Amino acid sequence: MNKKLFCTLICTTALLGQSDPSKTYNYELTPFASGILTDSKAGLNDDSYLNAGLSLAKNIEDSFIDQIETLYMRSDNLEYKNSQSTNINRFFLNAVKKYELNEKFALYGLAGLGYQDITQELANNEDSPIFNYGIGLRYDIPYYGIALKSDIRHLITTKNSQNDFMYTLGIGMPIGKKYNDEIKTKVPKIEERQVQEKQIVNIPEIKEIDNDQDKDGVINNLDKCPNTTTDVKVNNEGCVDTINLNINFDNNSAEIKDIYNSKVSEFANLLKTNPSMTAVIEAHTDSKGNDSYNLNLSNKRANSVVEALKNYGIESSRLKAIGYGETQPIATNDNETGKAKNRRVTALINK
Repeated sequence: MNKKLFCTLICTTALLGQSDPSKTYNYELTPFASGILTDSKAGLNDDSYLNAGLSLAKNIEDSFIDQIETLYMRSDNLEYKNSQSTNINRFFLNAVKKYELNEKFALYGLAGLGYQDITQELANNEDSPIFNYGIGLRYDIPYYGIALKSDIRHLITTKNSQNDFMYTLGIGMPIGKKYNDEIKTKVPKIEERQVQEKQIVNIPEIKEIDNDQDKDGVINNLDKCPNTTTDVKVNNEGCVDTINLNINFDNNSAEIKDIYNSKVSEFANLLKTNPSMTAVIEAHTDSKGNDSYNLNLSNKRANSVVEALKNYGIESSRLKAIGYGETQPIATNDNETGKAKNRRVTALINK
C-alpha cells in the first residue's frame, strides 16, 4: 500500500506542475456515479459498492491551481458482515490542476481534505476526517459546453488509516455562462500600425505686448510711478520706498565729496521724471562722539544733500531733511569699515 501511495503522489505532483489552461466559464457542476473498492478494515460484507455524488468547482484564473472543488457523495444500505447496515456520507474540499493534451482532452490531478460520516458505526468503520488525492481524464465537447470526466481517487481516513479506492464517471456542466460562449474564436493577431509623425505646423510668433514700460516688474496699469529707473527696487505699486543714495561722509564732516556728485544727480533725475514724488532725506552717523553731537551732525549731512538736490532744480517743497545720529546703525561700530557704512544717507520716497 505504501508503494501505491508513493506512486500516486508522484503522478499527482507531476500533473500539478503543468501549465494552466484558459478558463471559459465561472463554475462547473458535475453529477457523477462511482464505485468504491473498500478496505477490509471497514468490516463490510462486500469489498466493493456503488455510490453517487455531486461536485461544484470554481474556476480560478491567474493561479497555480485551476479549480477549487467541493464534493458530496453518499452510499446507502451498506451491509456489515454481522448483517447490520449503514449509510456513508463523505464531504471533500479539493484543489484541482489541469493539463491540456489538446483542444478536447485534458489530464487533471486533485488533492484535498474532507470528512466521513458513518450513520451506523461498527468496529473500525467510524466517523473520521479523510484525505483524498487522485488523477483523471476529461473530454470537453466545445459545442455543447460539457465535459465527460473520469478519475480514480485514493481515500485515506485519519482514525484507522482505512484505504479505499474510488473510480468515478461524471458529466461536467458549465455554470455562469451560456454553452456557446465556450466556443473560442481565434482572432488573427493584428499588426500594430505605424503611427505617422504629425506634421509640425509653424505658428506665427505673437509679439509680446509691453505691459511694463519702465521695466520695474510692475505692469503699467498698476504702476503709480511709471518712470522709475531699473537700478532701484520698487514696491507693489511700482514706486521706490527707500533708496540708499550711497553717499558716505568723512569722519566729523557734513561736506559731500565730489565723487558722490553723480549719485546726487541720479537721484535728482528720478525726482524730475516723477513730479508727484517727494523725498525725506535721512542721514546717520557712527558712534564716535556723544549723542547730541552726532544728532546735530546727521542733521547737517541731511541738509547738505537737500541743498545739493535743490541745485539740480528740485523744489524745496518736495524735500525734507532729518537726522538720526547714531541710533540706526546698519553695521558694527567696532571697526572703521563698519563705521564708514553707518555714516550714510538714504531717501524715503513718498508718492
